[in-house]
Amino acid sequence: MTHTPHRLIIAFALFAVLPGAAIADTDPNLKSYEADMQTGEKSWRAQKCAVYQETRTDMLETIPRGALSPEFAKAEEDYIANGCSGRAYACPETKTELKYANQMSLAMMSHGLSGTFLPYGCKSSIQ
Repeated sequence: MTHTPHRLIIAFALFAVLPGAAIADTDPNLKSYEADMQTGEKSWRAQKCAVYQETRTDMLETIPRGALSPEFAKAEEDYIANGCSGRAYACPETKTELKYANQMSLAMMSHGLSGTFLPYGCKSSIQ
């Protein structure tokens, strides 16, 4: 199968543009994180973080108190405190934590958010 030159150019252009946009979106000091001064509307990142925080609060009410390890809970809390930006590693190490993380992932995707937004992952699995 041959590729036409214009398809390759488009593919390379996307690779050149997309990583920069992804990197730019991880800096909480950017203007995109602030509310619009005239309308008061939150940025998309702030809106996603608010949805995440609300969903988390609701989800925590459905599991026994203390079912999540202090490390797991703190990683989520730190993620929220940082405006849901940057790297976070809330590593599910028990069946309950994994079930919770999966339920949160599904709930967040039902709100239109991608799995890459979520803080679930383990440092040891990062290569």
